[in-house]
Amino acid sequence: MKNATNALLKSISASKEVVIYALDATDLVQESMERLSSFPTATNHVGQAMMASVLLQALSDSEENETFSLQWMCPGPFGHVYAESRNYGEVRGTIAEPQAAITDYATGLGEGLLQVRRAKGPIATTSVVKAKGSISLDVVEYLEQSEQKNCGIGLSVQVGWADEAKTQFKVTQAWGYLVHVLPQDTEEKMNAVLLRWDRQMEALGPVSQWGLRPDHTTLDMVRLLSSEADPKIVMNQRVIFSCNCSEDRAARALALLETQEQKEGVQLVTPVTEIRCEFCGRIYKVEAGKSAEFKKGGSV
Repeated sequence: MKNATNALLKSISASKEVVIYALDATDLVQESMERLSSFPTATNHVGQAMMASVLLQALSDSEENETFSLQWMCPGPFGHVYAESRNYGEVRGTIAEPQAAITDYATGLGEGLLQVRRAKGPIATTSVVKAKGSISLDVVEYLEQSEQKNCGIGLSVQVGWADEAKTQFKVTQAWGYLVHVLPQDTEEKMNAVLLRWDRQMEALGPVSQWGLRPDHTTLDMVRLLSSEADPKIVMNQRVIFSCNCSEDRAARALALLETQEQKEGVQLVTPVTEIRCEFCGRIYKVEAGKSAEFKKGGSV
């Protein structure tokens, strides 16, 4: 049976020691790559960032609709990376340099900062941690420092040729997992559980080396991680690419830019301005009067 991609599973181990999240985001990352026209190495980073945002949103276990946004502010060749997950599995992401001339997948984002924002309606909290420029390592650092959660995470995006002659790429696999070690009765037991699961994940190695085939599913990932033939699944969720851009948002962004330019003494009058969404590539043609409405209404 062919695997249904863009699926997220949540499982509780039989020992009740860990909660496991397994994600196949192949189609999601493919769509993002097409919309951003990104090269493979940039696709790798933004794809991992989007998967990380999905896994963090799932980990929150919030009954309310919570939005998770992750932004890497790093000086490397790819520039800033941003990913956002909302509405229980609607995801989008972007990268400053989608066509960076980098062919080595080992090239990271560079050391900088990772900002994580959690929002429930009008209430939001923001955490900032030092970033090494590796998506998975930085997310683990955030979870330890800001959430006080013991987690292991693995993310892998593999890109191949769809048509080498036409320089067209295809995301062959985008897999990710997060293992959350639950609190235990005693410190001694907690240390033993942490050691056992650390060895388990170390023995498995990187997701890219698991030998997963296209017909494998997220359930197969859970089986590998838990070493259980029939793991207990408590959630099965679809994940999709979704951008919430709109003409009003584009007009508001233009109004902000025009207001800043006016403060700097720049006066440019353009009847119609084209604005391209940095996430989905949609183009909006905003008339001058539309942006003026936001400036007049004081909503910028």
